[in-house]
Amino acid sequence: MSHTLLFGFDTELAKWACDRIPWAEYQPSMKAVGVADGGEADAKLLAVCVFHNYVPLKMIGGKPWGGVCEISFAASSPKWATRRTITNLLRIPFSQYNCRKVFVVIPSTNKRAIRLNEGLGLKPEGTLRHHYAKGVHACIHGMLKSEFEQRWLKKPAAKVERRPNGQQQGQRLSATSA
Repeated sequence: MSHTLLFGFDTELAKWACDRIPWAEYQPSMKAVGVADGGEADAKLLAVCVFHNYVPLKMIGGKPWGGVCEISFAASSPKWATRRTITNLLRIPFSQYNCRKVFVVIPSTNKRAIRLNEGLGLKPEGTLRHHYAKGVHACIHGMLKSEFEQRWLKKPAAKVERRPNGQQQGQRLSATSA
């Protein structure tokens, strides 16, 4: 399936996402990227990734501070979540914003979003108790740039097919090895 990433419509896309995330409030500083189904002008919007609460990287006492960005996903269909699309969306804060870390904040009642983000490789980092409402905690998950590179940019190892005689696919038999 081919997806098109939509840039340059931050306000419209961020508002679309916030309309689908009940606890999210649109902020003019939000940056957003849409994921459309195909490349046609009338392609259906499948999802939006919002980048917000960005803290630029700066040096304090000789150490890098900041360089973090919150991300939020909203979708009308699960069809958006291909490896290529996810890689391209997660690449944005690390490559364009020079982030060293991204994070998400999810209500503890949203088990589906927690599973999705853990499946993407974001690791549980903490909980803000009763953050959204009494008994509804904020679950914070994060991913470092090095974790993103390892999980999403590393090429999968080539699959080696074993044959019944012990020869591997692509391996040549010589007179001495037979």
